[in-house]
Amino acid sequence: MDKTTDTIKMNMVKGGKSYNTKNPRKDRIEDVFSYARDNMTSPCAYHLITHIHDAELFRATKSKGFIKEFQRALQRQYKLLAQREPKEGKAKAKRHQKCPDTLIVYSIEYKLTSQKEIDGKHDAYKYGHKKTEEKLPFLHIHIHMIADCNNTRAENLTHHAMSAMNELSGLRATTYAKTIPKKTKNKDGDYEYEKPKKYKKLKTDYDDAVLRAFYLAKTEQKSPEIPYRKAFDTSKIS
Repeated sequence: MDKTTDTIKMNMVKGGKSYNTKNPRKDRIEDVFSYARDNMTSPCAYHLITHIHDAELFRATKSKGFIKEFQRALQRQYKLLAQREPKEGKAKAKRHQKCPDTLIVYSIEYKLTSQKEIDGKHDAYKYGHKKTEEKLPFLHIHIHMIADCNNTRAENLTHHAMSAMNELSGLRATTYAKTIPKKTKNKDGDYEYEKPKKYKKLKTDYDDAVLRAFYLAKTEQKSPEIPYRKAFDTSKIS
């Protein structure tokens, strides 16, 4: 086997499959995640998916620096939030949130899929959902965002991140992928599933979070239909 590639199984949805992955990309992903774990106070990892509905408009966004453009848009979302918050009293102290520092890993991909997935429907990835007979082209981006949520509510960050992503030219219908529920046995010996989560805490779920992010290192769905020279990138870390 080529030393630059590997095959690993990733349970992104129930009944997860194996993918061929590029080891240099996996190394870069792990570098970003380990840096976040070791240097952020409360690092939380999120998986976003967004539709590139206009390839040329997004080309302009990408030329400015996709990661930086997203981070600027996220800061704008939190500024809007601050303007809506109470200016005085205990309520302000309780509700005030700051835009978190973020690190990004992303991969641009192309496949044929259902209109439901293109439109960012939350049940598009549900195991066993009825698939449409007509397959439609879907140029999209998978983004793993690590946010230092020490001064913001981790549960609410998905809303602001999706709004920020949809603000960028060429993008629409951003959604997020919940984690796969873990199955455990209760004291009676029966299996129970934990509730799906919006994010993974790197301090406690580092291995699971990195494995989910390795999905971005896969070689599948790297079609010639992707109209950009660079389809994978990460935040720069020191």
